[in-house]
Amino acid sequence: MNRYGLFYNFKTIGDVLLIVFKPLETPDEVIKKENVVVLKKCGQVIGINIFDISKIMKIKANGFIPRIDDKVLEVINHILENHDIEPLEKLDNSGFKVAKIVDIEEHPESDHLHICKVDVGHSDYLEIVCGAFNARKDLICVCALPYTFMPSGRQIIPGKLLGVDSYGMLCSGRELALEGYENKRGLLELDEKYVVGSDFFAY
Repeated sequence: MNRYGLFYNFKTIGDVLLIVFKPLETPDEVIKKENVVVLKKCGQVIGINIFDISKIMKIKANGFIPRIDDKVLEVINHILENHDIEPLEKLDNSGFKVAKIVDIEEHPESDHLHICKVDVGHSDYLEIVCGAFNARKDLICVCALPYTFMPSGRQIIPGKLLGVDSYGMLCSGRELALEGYENKRGLLELDEKYVVGSDFFAY
């Protein structure tokens, strides 16, 4: 399933719903159909902007929208289909999982990076390189899975950090755009009420 990111911030951007598929790509084709603008690169849709969205439905968001309910998705898809655009697939989760660090070791090529084995509720643990000062064994935190969109618009792509594979990202409250965490460093620390493997934004 291809993940996408949804963003709406009236104060910063205006009355526009942004649907992002490929945040690092620059469009080579822009197609405007009434209030919908489709951005393409080499024939592939990399983004869609729906203008004046508040005339159709109210969106309570100030930026990133981690989860949308079925009714909102139905309205968005109705708009897209009316403009001959392929509808969005329903995402079964936000991509942000409650996680637990089950093992941790220091990165051999760094004095501040850690190599974490992370339980996100799957049968296999994820290996994630993390530089947070409070990363430690048995910490319950939030993990952005590979290809998840962050509130900043960045997409988490698997890669290597100083030669070590990393498959996801452990998140701070600031990176999750949580109110009150704008100036707090370190991973967001969760308590036992959060179930490992569950969707963080479902709470």
